[in-house]
Amino acid sequence: MKKYKNPIPSLDFLEKNQNVEFEENEYNARESVYFAFIDVLGFKKAFDDNRHTKKDQKDNQFVEKFKKVFRYYFSLMNSANFVKHGRSVCYAGQTSDSLYFYTEREDILVEFIKIYTHFSAYAMTQDVFFRGGIAKGSLFCKEDYQFYGDSVINAYMLESQISKNPIIVIDENTYKAIAVISEWDKFVNNKHGRYYLKPFAYLENKFNLDLDDSSIKLRDIDQKLLQSMIEQNKVKFEYDARNYEKYVFLLQEYQEYLKNLRVK
Repeated sequence: MKKYKNPIPSLDFLEKNQNVEFEENEYNARESVYFAFIDVLGFKKAFDDNRHTKKDQKDNQFVEKFKKVFRYYFSLMNSANFVKHGRSVCYAGQTSDSLYFYTEREDILVEFIKIYTHFSAYAMTQDVFFRGGIAKGSLFCKEDYQFYGDSVINAYMLESQISKNPIIVIDENTYKAIAVISEWDKFVNNKHGRYYLKPFAYLENKFNLDLDDSSIKLRDIDQKLLQSMIEQNKVKFEYDARNYEKYVFLLQEYQEYLKNLRVK
């Protein structure tokens, strides 16, 4: 087979092609958008650990659990009434092991947060933990899945630099926007000057999720299994200073959730 070789550019080539029309690369600006960037905790290490696992075992154990969790996420998003009825410009997507969601409306962001707290609690029972960030800022979109802007950058920075534990950190502007909503204290916590979503907010409050009940059945969350998964990871990473504290933190949050239940 003859190999193709790119032509070497010359002045003649540039002169002949100077009037060629290219597709315009237009992005529409949105000045005030809430962007959530959510990443699987420890995915790279888990992937590397399973790189040499036999294919049949890998398909059954490693790959399938992520497929199951991601499928449930998109089932929830596709069943959300604010998505189905077009009540807001919003979009939920995935790239590699990262999930993202954006919207221009504070009330829709709150509905998404409620759904996410349910989803995250379920994911923990499957030994999948998430961390991330939510930031407010500009977003420039061409297609729903083609975008850039400071909302994306800041959400990513919160996930990669600030949110060391399995939580979703939210920036000051986002917090101020949702703090006027009456239920905000049910799903937002503040420690050490950072606002973050309570990892067990759904278990504590059993939010009424804005879903089309005819198109999805909510998964039950086995709390004993959830706690067991956290404890197993704590033991697994006992000699890993980077990861051990993450599950210690999560267990402390779980104990705080149980304490709040007893108070109620």
